[in-house]
Amino acid sequence: MKNNEETKQEEKGDSNKVKKKVKTQTKEQPWYIWPIKIFFLALALSLSFSILSELAMSSAGIVISIIVVLVFISISVITDMIGVAVASCTEEPFKAMASRKVRGAKEALFLVKNADRVASLCADVLGDVCGILAGAGGSSILYHIVTDASTDAFEIVMASVVSAVIAGLTIFGKAIFKRYSMENCNKVILTLGKCLSIFTRNKKDKKKGKQTKKAETKDEKVENSVNSEEKN
Repeated sequence: MKNNEETKQEEKGDSNKVKKKVKTQTKEQPWYIWPIKIFFLALALSLSFSILSELAMSSAGIVISIIVVLVFISISVITDMIGVAVASCTEEPFKAMASRKVRGAKEALFLVKNADRVASLCADVLGDVCGILAGAGGSSILYHIVTDASTDAFEIVMASVVSAVIAGLTIFGKAIFKRYSMENCNKVILTLGKCLSIFTRNKKDKKKGKQTKKAETKDEKVENSVNSEEKN
């Protein structure tokens, strides 16, 4: 009898596991949803960044134009570094850190669990968009260098030099930080997790504040009702 009961319990446990697997499989989105989201996100980011760069560089001098281009190059390099680092990490170190309640470990673990999406967002979207806009920003620098008296040959040479310098700086930065991110991937993602934990902590503090306010209002209501009963 005991054996039969044990087998029935095992069968129920297996059936529950199968049901859970089926539920998780049904919850998963189709593979093409993420590329569609990334497409529209890339459009929105490229439009917003290009508008901001045009506003900053249209009426600005050569110094501000160079600063804007360098900012785009820096964002492209940093996001590419994050994309390489998150693809090189494993979950085990961050699970151990999260169990020890290390700051930023939970956020880093979330990033590693979604490594494909984080790498696509950072390296493919932000990195490529900023790299393209940095190259486009070279035209603003060229506008300040070339004058009306410049010849066509000079314009061609300067345009080639500006685009070559921008491409060289971008590739140089990515080459340096790509190796660093592969060798120190856990440190990079944990640092990013610590930065993200600032926002998550603020949300938790707001929730705690709301809960305390609700508890205080309940206590006040109880005290008022007790006082009213005593008066009566």
